[in-house]
Amino acid sequence: MDETRFAGALDGNVLGGPLAEAFGVDLTASYVTCAGCSRAAVVADLVVYGAGPGLVGRCRGCGDVMLRLTRIRDEVVVDLRGCRALRVAV
Repeated sequence: MDETRFAGALDGNVLGGPLAEAFGVDLTASYVTCAGCSRAAVVADLVVYGAGPGLVGRCRGCGDVMLRLTRIRDEVVVDLRGCRALRVAV
């Protein structure tokens, strides 16, 4: 895998705070499955970009967008349509 295509990106750990704010638990160790390529990995493994109005988490395998997160006034908005599944340990 050519990791240079992710130059300037952050890892999924930057999603920890905003996701915990929205869901009340740390989700960085939870598994997400990519809807595009079926790769399963922990949220911390996502490739994250934050240059826009929010954060965008991409699959490290195929590069598809898996997660979008932004804050609008007093709400955290999370779009998980690029994830086939999110598995959270209880």
